[in-house]
Amino acid sequence: MSEEVKEPTVEETVEKSQEQEKAPKAVLLGTISYTEQEDYEKFLENLDVNQAIFVLVASCNYAQSKGVYSLDESELVARAIKTIKKASSKSTEDPSNNED
Repeated sequence: MSEEVKEPTVEETVEKSQEQEKAPKAVLLGTISYTEQEDYEKFLENLDVNQAIFVLVASCNYAQSKGVYSLDESELVARAIKTIKKASSKSTEDPSNNED
């Protein structure tokens, strides 16, 4: 009763290789991923204000998921994030808020 070992087909091998190539090289803060170091460096070089806020919020959420904050600290961080999001949505809704 020996089981026959099935060799993978060329298509299966190519498909598996492509899946591995698409897999992220790293995932930062539980949400930001990249497949090549150059992509990460380009992201850093071109970081704008909205992306920076996203990174800060993601880092707070990630730290919270790891139990870094006390209850009061969690409340403070959550309130700060809500305030930023509220201010951000108001500024995008009201173009007269833009200061030139």
